[in-house]
Amino acid sequence: MNGNNDMTGSLDVPVAEQLDFVNLPQRPMLARVADSMFWMSRYVERAEHIARILSVNANLLTDVGDLARDVQERQWKSVLRVFHIDALPDDYEPGRPIGERVVHYLTFNEHESNSILNCIRQARENARAIRENISAELYESLNELYWALRGEGRAGYDTAAEQFYDRVATFSMLFQGLCDHTLPRDQRWQFTQLAKWFERVDVTCRVLESRFDQPAAAPRINDAPLRNIHWMAVLRMCCALEPFRRVQSGELDPLKIGAYLILDGRFPRSIVFGVARAAESVKEIRLATRRRDADAERILGRLHAHLRFAQSAELIDVGLPLYLADIRDRVKDAALSISQAYFLR
Repeated sequence: MNGNNDMTGSLDVPVAEQLDFVNLPQRPMLARVADSMFWMSRYVERAEHIARILSVNANLLTDVGDLARDVQERQWKSVLRVFHIDALPDDYEPGRPIGERVVHYLTFNEHESNSILNCIRQARENARAIRENISAELYESLNELYWALRGEGRAGYDTAAEQFYDRVATFSMLFQGLCDHTLPRDQRWQFTQLAKWFERVDVTCRVLESRFDQPAAAPRINDAPLRNIHWMAVLRMCCALEPFRRVQSGELDPLKIGAYLILDGRFPRSIVFGVARAAESVKEIRLATRRRDADAERILGRLHAHLRFAQSAELIDVGLPLYLADIRDRVKDAALSISQAYFLR
């Protein structure tokens, strides 16, 4: 009888190879898990954008004072257009000011896919379906926010709307931090990142489109101070006011704002930055799963190359709305390719 108590001594496989489990190739995730990871992250990112856009728009109208009613309506309808909503239902809180109707509709309406409450509910449902694939901290934070919105959420909104929206936006950043600090850098994490970048690029495009495809997005704001307030609001919607001010001073120029939010590769909420990171995530997912098809990778790679070497003059030549629409179409094609390759198997 061997007096050696080392259990590994009797194994045929060398100890070094037994412990090398970290280098084992990844198996493709189940389609339902990949799909839920993706949409959990995308809905959280969307909720953040909705909260910030509603808050900034309400503050804008407070700053510029009593604008004509048609100007206010145009301003709030541009918010609806960002989320592909043509108009509010006629029977939704009739008789109330347009601003209150839009804000309540995009905050608490459970039947609107783009309301904050519905986005957090959908994110939580996706997280609940894959609890074994995410960290307890990630699920608990989502669950806590969901019940806060369902419980004291409306009361908290009625007494302090700005703090309410800040809480939603801050939660999104907490969610990103928890993903970074509690998930292995495997396919699960890559799908959360991909979803974040897709959503961020898409919403940033739509925010800019909503301001640039109507020549007077600030239709009757003719003096410089009020114009500056308007374009400061656009930057705030994209968390870009302070970073933009560090590279551009003086009166706010709409085309410089557009160029910054589209083409500045150092700003993490610019379109080119998001496209580059989405392309990286797609590549990592493809390598991990050893798939041969790379349609999404090609689409995003070409788009990133185009944006990386683009010049501001191109935005003027093509026209900003058309330029942004082309970016959104390409990102949509990439997202469809991802869905077909990984979610519909």
